[in-house]
Amino acid sequence: MPLMRRSRPKDRNFWLGVVNGILVNGGEAFLHSGLVLAPFLALLGAPSVLIGLVPTLRVGGSFLPQLLVANRLSHEPLKMPYYNLTSGLRIGSLALLTAAAFFIGPERPGLTIAVLLVTVTVNAVAGGVAGVPFADVTAKVVPHGQLGTFWALRNSVGGVVALGAGWALRAILASDMPFPTNFGLVFLVGTLLCGAAYLVFSLVREPPGEAGVKRPLLRMFREIPGLLRQDVNLRRFLRVRLLGLAALLAEPFYGVYALERLAAPDSAMGLYVMVATVASIVGNFAVRRPANKGFNVTVLQVGFALGLLTPVLALLAGSWQLFSLVFVLSSVGNAAVGIAAWNLLYAIAPPGDRPLYIGLSNTVLALPSVAPVVAGALLSVVGYRALFGVALGLSLMTLAFSFRFAALRAADQAALRAEIGADEQPPTEEHAQAAGAALTSD
Repeated sequence: MPLMRRSRPKDRNFWLGVVNGILVNGGEAFLHSGLVLAPFLALLGAPSVLIGLVPTLRVGGSFLPQLLVANRLSHEPLKMPYYNLTSGLRIGSLALLTAAAFFIGPERPGLTIAVLLVTVTVNAVAGGVAGVPFADVTAKVVPHGQLGTFWALRNSVGGVVALGAGWALRAILASDMPFPTNFGLVFLVGTLLCGAAYLVFSLVREPPGEAGVKRPLLRMFREIPGLLRQDVNLRRFLRVRLLGLAALLAEPFYGVYALERLAAPDSAMGLYVMVATVASIVGNFAVRRPANKGFNVTVLQVGFALGLLTPVLALLAGSWQLFSLVFVLSSVGNAAVGIAAWNLLYAIAPPGDRPLYIGLSNTVLALPSVAPVVAGALLSVVGYRALFGVALGLSLMTLAFSFRFAALRAADQAALRAEIGADEQPPTEEHAQAAGAALTSD
C-alpha cells in the first residue's frame, strides 16, 4: 500500500504532461505556421519574406533564450516556478493576435501584419523560457523507458484533437464567414486550447533535482567550446539536428505553393491539416515501442529519411490532391525526429547539467531557423522548385551524418537501466570527466 501511495504522484505527473501535450497539439493546429498563419499573411498581402519570417520567429524566438535561461536555472533544484511565470504572457500574446484579426484585419493590413509578428515573437520567447523547465521536469518525472509512450500519447491523442481542429478549420474557411473574421475565430480556439495546456502543466508536482554548478554568464560562454570538444555525443547530436532543421526551410511554403501553383482552394488547408494529423498519429504510435526500447537512433534515421522524401514528392506532385502526401511524409518524419531527439538528449545529458545541455542544444538549434527567411527572400528569384531542391540536398546530408551515432546508441541503451529517480544520481565517470573538464575549470 505505501508503494502505491508513492507511485501516485508520478502517475499524476505523467498524465498531466500527457494532457498538456494533447491540448498543445490541438491548439497548435489552429495556429499552424504553414497552413494558418502563412495563408492569413498572404491574404493580407504580406511579401514572401515576411511569410518566411514567421517560422523563424517561432523557432528562433523559442530557442535563442534557452541558454541564458539554462544558466539561470542550472543550480535551482525546482524549475516549475519559472514555467508558471511565463504562462500568462503566452496566453496574453495569443489573445492579442486574436483581437487583431477580429478588430483590425485588412482595414489596416500593415498594422495587422506587425501585430502578428510581434505576438508570435513574444509567444515564442516566453515559450523558450518555459522550455527549459518543461524539459527538465519531464526528465525527472518520466522514466527513460516510458518516454516513447509519453511523447506518443501526447502527440497521438493530441493528434485526434488536431484532427477535429483540421475539420473545424476546413469548415470555418470554407464557410460564408468573411475574412478576417474566419481567421479570428480560428485564432480564438487555438488561444483557448493553448492556454488550457499551459495551465494543466502548471499543476505538475516537481520533485527536487540535483543542483548543477552556478556559473557567471561570461564564464559559461567561454567554457562551451570546451564542452563541445570533450563531449563527442553532444557535438554529433547538434550537428545532425542543426542540418535537419535547416532542411525544413521549404516547409512554410508547401501550403502557399499548393494555393498558387496547384490551384488548391482555401479549404484545402483544412484538409491538409487533417491528413497531416492522421499521419502524425500513426507515426507516433509506430515509433513508440522502438523508442521505449532504446532504438531512438533508428527512429531518428527513419524520420530523416522521410524528411528526404518530402521535397522529392513536392517536386513530383502534379495536383493539389496528390500534394497532400507531402504533408503525410513531413508529419511522420517530424514526429519520429521529435520523439527520438528529446530521448537522445536526455540520455547524453549529465543530470546536474541537464538544463545547460537543453539550453545549449536549443540555442544552437535556433541558427537554422533563419533558413525560411532566406528562402522567402530568394523565392521570387529562384522559384519553388529550386527551393525544394535545396531542401533535398540538406536532407541528404542530415541522413548521412546520422549514421555516425554508435556512441549515442550505447548511451540510449544505458539510460534504460535508470528508473524514474535514478537519473538524479551523480553523473557517470565519463560524463563527469567531460563536463567537469569543460565546465568547472577556473
